[in-house]
Amino acid sequence: MHTRTLDGLTELLQSLGLGPIPEHLASADLLHQPVDIFHVYLAEALRELVGCGAQQAFDAIQPANSVGNGDLDIVLPRLKLADGPPLQDLAADLAKKFPKHPLFVVPWNDGFHVRFFLSPKTLPLVVIPYILDRQDGYGTFGTTDLNNTDLPHSKALIEFSSPNLGPEFRPDHLRSTFLGAFVANVHEAMGWHAVRINYLGDWGKHIGLLGLGWTQHCSEEELENHPDPFRLIHELYAKMEEELKPKLAAKKQKARDKLDGAAEEETDKEDAIFIDRDAAFQKLEQGDPSAIELWERLHRISTSYYTRTYDRVGVKFADSPGESLVCRNPEALARVENIIKDNGLSEFTEDGLTIVNFANHDSAKLGVATLRNKDGTTTYLLRDVAAVFDRLEDFNFDKLVYVVGEHDHHFRQLFKLVDLMGRPEITQRLHHLSFSRGTKQWGDAKLLGDVLDRVQDTFDALELEAVPPCLRDPSKFKTIAINNLIVQELNARNRSHTAGTDLATLIQPEGETGLSLQVIYAKLCDAISELQRTVKASEYSPDVVDLSALSEAPWIEIVRLLARFPTITSTAYKTLEPSGVLSYLFLIVEELSYCLDEEAEGEEGEGAKQDVDGATIAAGNAARLKLYQATRQVLENGMRLLNLVPVY
Repeated sequence: MHTRTLDGLTELLQSLGLGPIPEHLASADLLHQPVDIFHVYLAEALRELVGCGAQQAFDAIQPANSVGNGDLDIVLPRLKLADGPPLQDLAADLAKKFPKHPLFVVPWNDGFHVRFFLSPKTLPLVVIPYILDRQDGYGTFGTTDLNNTDLPHSKALIEFSSPNLGPEFRPDHLRSTFLGAFVANVHEAMGWHAVRINYLGDWGKHIGLLGLGWTQHCSEEELENHPDPFRLIHELYAKMEEELKPKLAAKKQKARDKLDGAAEEETDKEDAIFIDRDAAFQKLEQGDPSAIELWERLHRISTSYYTRTYDRVGVKFADSPGESLVCRNPEALARVENIIKDNGLSEFTEDGLTIVNFANHDSAKLGVATLRNKDGTTTYLLRDVAAVFDRLEDFNFDKLVYVVGEHDHHFRQLFKLVDLMGRPEITQRLHHLSFSRGTKQWGDAKLLGDVLDRVQDTFDALELEAVPPCLRDPSKFKTIAINNLIVQELNARNRSHTAGTDLATLIQPEGETGLSLQVIYAKLCDAISELQRTVKASEYSPDVVDLSALSEAPWIEIVRLLARFPTITSTAYKTLEPSGVLSYLFLIVEELSYCLDEEAEGEEGEGAKQDVDGATIAAGNAARLKLYQATRQVLENGMRLLNLVPVY
């Protein structure tokens, strides 16, 4: 019997003594949401009691806001009944009159709510087969077979990580990497075709500074002989940045002095390093062959390094175009600038800047944005606008999500500018997912590989008694270390960073850490292996496992949680908030701990009971085996949604 079709699901429900599935409602998704099966039967009973429409009854029911408040709620104000008793009286009346039903226990009224627990006798009989029939497809919606070109797929571009070529890999880049991977995964779970884009910061004045440093401090021979060319590039940039810092501070001070009317003759003198940096970038934008040749070499070294390093955290990008893509295409830039000009948006300042003054377009709060510098070079905003139209041509995307820490003002300007260019339908497809960039750095860990090495080295040195023996292999610990880092960053989306500064908080086998999640997963796998041996060795081999043994605590609490996973996925898609998925997984960890403790206690008394009731024990073992297999599947599906790698 397979629940993946409506016919198979109907057959299962009829075997439980239920009548035909009530009228299939537009809001119900019976083949992806097991709770919706209970939802439609509850709606049918409510419709008969109050005499409302089927969809009206369905829309008045919602999942309970916490597991302690039941599983489903009838929210009476949602019924929008024109006549009848006060809602509190109606709630009490419905709780009394609700007929006996195989899917629900006796309800209770709570203000304007009538709350229901799903029947512990029938819930496992529906949910466990439902999960095991779908395996890694449980919690996903729509097809994920992107190789089938006959099926339409909405296409979402997810831009994330996006480090700059040369400067250090900042904490916000790390958080963007993990958060962006989650956003892409959750879109795929909802049936989207997600395209992961790493928009490298490989163009701009910082590239001019890097080019200047190359001519002053580096050579072909040094690059060829260096064991880590990417580190050489970073060290070269850091050296130039140190030279620039005091002069940048002096430049800012001169600007402040000019505002105060002092030392005006000095403010007109630009320091040579700024002139040379800007000239190096200008040569790049003008297509100077030597500048382009150097840029291409540095770009190859950088993309090669990042491809290898991202692989360590399980992230693969479909495209890493960088800001350079549109800047090396003069026609694409000209096309975008002509649209801006034709719509009367661009202006020229006295000192040669090309700007957009949003105050002239009913958006004064967005201020003034520069499109081109006084030397004619492009700005980040102009490159981003051009990239939108370039991606529209290349991908024909339905959604573009920028996973970038803060920078809210920049993206408001970007979206408004696209709108003012006469393309509001494109603006509606653009989304910015912001997060706290944090303030803490990682000491001398300046590159992504350095951060990962530091975390993994810390884990390699651990000797934790609570860690199962199967996880103590050094190669497994490297993966667990990365999992731990991902959990920390996703759990702290809007808090400052602690990675590399307080690793002790990450390496606890208890609490809400990646390690504790991995430990319980490994213990679950051990329990499954033991139950498989036990069931195989017994004489109990029914064609269909009797799942009624799961109707008692603590087993039933796990089943109730497992039924909620598709709702967790769909909520994560709506909010793009990973902490809800993490909280859910740790609820399973908590309940599963009780089950595994019960398992251990049962093994101690197994010999005394075996002679008395061997068949019952074997049947219970078979039922728990199915429960644990379903639980493992949900843990794996949830972990992969977060880009974690289950290790056993």
